Amino acid sequence: VAFVVCRSLEGLKTFSYLEELILDNNLLGNDLLLPRLPHLHTLTLNKNQISFQRNTCKILLDHLAEVVPSLQYLSLLGNIACPNELVCQEKDEDDYQRYR
Repeated sequence: VAFVVCRSLEGLKTFSYLEELILDNNLLGNDLLLPRLPHLHTLTLNKNQISFQRNTCKILLDHLAEVVPSLQYLSLLGNIACPNELVCQEKDEDDYQRYR
């Protein structure tokens, strides 16, 4: 098993039939741009640098809705966007439910 830190996702455009994509533990942020992957149903972006502020959240989610129309499962664990009361004492279960 090889681990590579992604700097660009442009090469993914050649995998248009990709169904699952794991991009955990990279430096991906709110400016994430995926190529069109119409068959992708599972995307994990755990432990990246995604933080949901008002406008950036909408921009990222709109982008994902456009380029991955079959997306059924999105995981953002370990990002600022996904509050975790076990890691940050300032967050609680209500914060997590608002995220969901």
